[in-house]
Amino acid sequence: MVKRFIWDLDGTILDGDFSKEEELFKENLSEEDFLKFNKQRWDLIKAYERECPRYNKELLSDFLSIRSGVMISPDLIDNWINYIININECIHPGVIEVLDYLNSLGIENVIYSNWFTETQVGRIKKIGLDSYFKEIIGADYYMKPDKEGFIYACGEYKPSECVMVGDNYIKDILGALNAGLKAVYYCPNDKAYVPHVKKLSMIKEMY
Repeated sequence: MVKRFIWDLDGTILDGDFSKEEELFKENLSEEDFLKFNKQRWDLIKAYERECPRYNKELLSDFLSIRSGVMISPDLIDNWINYIININECIHPGVIEVLDYLNSLGIENVIYSNWFTETQVGRIKKIGLDSYFKEIIGADYYMKPDKEGFIYACGEYKPSECVMVGDNYIKDILGALNAGLKAVYYCPNDKAYVPHVKKLSMIKEMY
């Protein structure tokens, strides 16, 4: 019996306008450093998540500074964490419908996301979804697809009693399956050659 749903955040529950981050870096870096860092920013974040065990301000500062050749201080990381809370967001279709349905069944909902917990808590509160989630777990603890991270996200429940919902097949789905959880691959736009749902509302037919 399923006791807990574990949700990815970005691309599954919310879509945020992360282009707004550019304003933060423009304000805090020289023009030359901004251009140099900004063109690498997303690739560096992906590399950090592949190579580092968790999100940590000092660790991320060192990683980004060394790899980019631009000084990204812990203070700037701290500003970044808070800045993202205020980006424009939209909730994916079906999210509230499914959360209401799962709550009616007595199933817990939590978020497990590869970013700082502080940011994700702020974003969920700002969008008005905080009452749906018992816990919001960031990668301050473990980085997806680390097996231990999924076990941690199960809380008091067995992995077999938990379902992961996410839009990244490697980080969310394979990571969860490797840890013994069930998983729902949410793929609304692209073709997928593995079992998936294009609409989150389809979860109501599965559980």
